Amino acid sequence: MSNTLKPILFLLIALVLFAGCKAQPSYTAMRIPDPEDQEILVGTAPLDSLYSEPFVEWYEPNLAAYEPNPEVISALKPLLEDIEITLFMGTWCSDSKREVPRFVKILEAAGYPADKMEIITMTRDKNTPQAYEEGFGIINVPTFIFYRDDEELGRIVEYPIESLEADMLKILSGAPYRHAYDWD
Repeated sequence: MSNTLKPILFLLIALVLFAGCKAQPSYTAMRIPDPEDQEILVGTAPLDSLYSEPFVEWYEPNLAAYEPNPEVISALKPLLEDIEITLFMGTWCSDSKREVPRFVKILEAAGYPADKMEIITMTRDKNTPQAYEEGFGIINVPTFIFYRDDEELGRIVEYPIESLEADMLKILSGAPYRHAYDWD
């Protein structure tokens, strides 16, 4: 190999490695024992983690059982294009066990890649060892937060007012919406 090709080859290899590393999300979730459950997840987690034991026992049945409103899904599709979503949840929480699979089903029906959503799993005290919750005002889980251009558009806290997809439509379309704990 000529001396002029070596630096180019080195640069190409470095770029491929850098791009490959950068594309991989960094998850911090760890399984910890829980006095009331088998174990819980705490930290940032991939969506796939909910398909593993013991979480799959509640995740898959709740995912399969929910049928989103197709008319609302059609209206949501174009509104989700540039949206980022952060989800705070507890794998120990009955509301999270019910609402998170429904939310994923809605995202999938609307063509939004659900694995693009940032998932932060929390302890029963609604915290994480890395303090991911700081500055977010998390009072109950699940909390679904919707962003456009790094600006919060709104959030659904613990349970929807109307339905998850109807509440999402209000938030993303800019219609008036107050979550269950917005008492101002």
